[in-house]
Amino acid sequence: MRKVIHHFVFNLVLTAAAGVTPAMATVINFDAQAADRGGNLTGIPDSPLTIGIATFSGGELLNAEVGLNADQTGVYATQGLFGSGETNPLMITFASPVEQVSLFVANGDDVRNYTLSDNLGDSITKSLPSAGALGAASFSLPGSGITTVYVTSANADAWDFAIDNVSFSADTAAPEPESLFLVGAGSILVACSRRKHLCALLERQQTPHSLLQIMRKLLKFNSV
Repeated sequence: MRKVIHHFVFNLVLTAAAGVTPAMATVINFDAQAADRGGNLTGIPDSPLTIGIATFSGGELLNAEVGLNADQTGVYATQGLFGSGETNPLMITFASPVEQVSLFVANGDDVRNYTLSDNLGDSITKSLPSAGALGAASFSLPGSGITTVYVTSANADAWDFAIDNVSFSADTAAPEPESLFLVGAGSILVACSRRKHLCALLERQQTPHSLLQIMRKLLKFNSV
């Protein structure tokens, strides 16, 4: 009977592990949204712009932006050269927490520092070459539980930059309730596996639908 119990515990833990799978990354490249847009900055923002669970604020959609030689695809751009509708920083908010955020920043300015930061207090700063020298770089924030991200140019007056290829994954820091239950149940079974009355209990319980009742009884037995 002990072998039966250990086999049951092993299968239970495997089931719990199977319920916690790595989240697939989502990538937003703005190509579909900017397909019918021109390449000249207008100063008229597309804000807020919601794509899936991500909402972008402070910029405009452009396709093959003029002067942005490092990225000639669809981008989400902002500038402070004219007009007052676009912002520095650009802001991204997520409807549910995410992790492993990364994005591509293309510099439309002269040599300039850019910072990617989040609501957790994490940040990364890089100096990018000028637009003429194909100034661009990928930025990443490894935290989990991210709900807001900011992309900031050090040029507070006449900023000019765009973002592309925004990547993130659903936050997997908190396991699903079902997985927590199974892991807990497996731990209880391991702790109780040498009790004689557990064997009798398992013999009496023949159907899977009463698993929850078994766990409750085990908790009671384990407390005495």
